[in-house]
Amino acid sequence: SLPEKGKDSQGVCSKQTLVVPLRYNESYSQPVYKPYLTLCSGRRVCSTYRTTYRVAWREVRREVRQTHAVCCQGWKKRHPGALTCDEAICAKPCQNGGVCVRPDQCECARGWGGKHCHVDVDECRTGVTLCSHRCLNTAGSFTCGCPHGLVLGLDGRTCAERAPEPPTSASILNVAVREAGLDKRALRREIGELRGRLERLEQWAGQAGAWVRAVLPVPPEELQPEQVAELWGQGDRIESLSDQVLLLEERLGTCSCEDNSLGPGLKGRR
Repeated sequence: SLPEKGKDSQGVCSKQTLVVPLRYNESYSQPVYKPYLTLCSGRRVCSTYRTTYRVAWREVRREVRQTHAVCCQGWKKRHPGALTCDEAICAKPCQNGGVCVRPDQCECARGWGGKHCHVDVDECRTGVTLCSHRCLNTAGSFTCGCPHGLVLGLDGRTCAERAPEPPTSASILNVAVREAGLDKRALRREIGELRGRLERLEQWAGQAGAWVRAVLPVPPEELQPEQVAELWGQGDRIESLSDQVLLLEERLGTCSCEDNSLGPGLKGRR
């Protein structure tokens, strides 16, 4: 072997030229001369020949020069016949997507550090503002968080107010049903109050009737004017309250019809 001095590429310490003897058989076309007799001019018999060929074999001996690269420590060839040593060797493999770029030296992926790319980098403590509000470190990366009432934007880092959702037909109907229920309960409460007032007036009217019957034998000219006015005023109040109770009962009946028309599914959703 004939060593060559100097490094031709990174990781190659030397190259050697080897002289390799070869011995092999090869085929070739071998000429064959075949004599034969023919008739020449003057009617004479002549002797001549013709050439034919056949396949024959012969042994060949020759020497071939081959170049062999010797790698430095910490480097290796990508395949056995390569003349370059451009693949570094790391005794301990690089982790988490890291790449061995020099002997026992890893180039780590983003978010990882350490000699073997086994240490998680806390991006939230680098001093660089990554999130508008809260930063949460994760394995090899980080995520941003938002306080209550805010949502994370499309960039994944900035918090913004939540956009109001447009009301749907179902939500509008639910609001209408709730308002109808409140109106219905208010009407029932008002009717109850008016019924109580009406009952008290009817009791008073009964008492006043007894008093009127008691005084009817008295000649009308003996009735005092204020007594007559009070009787007429109480009668008007009773009639007015009766009209109010009837009106409210009609409104309550209308609410009940509308409530039933909404269907059993919507009643359960109130």
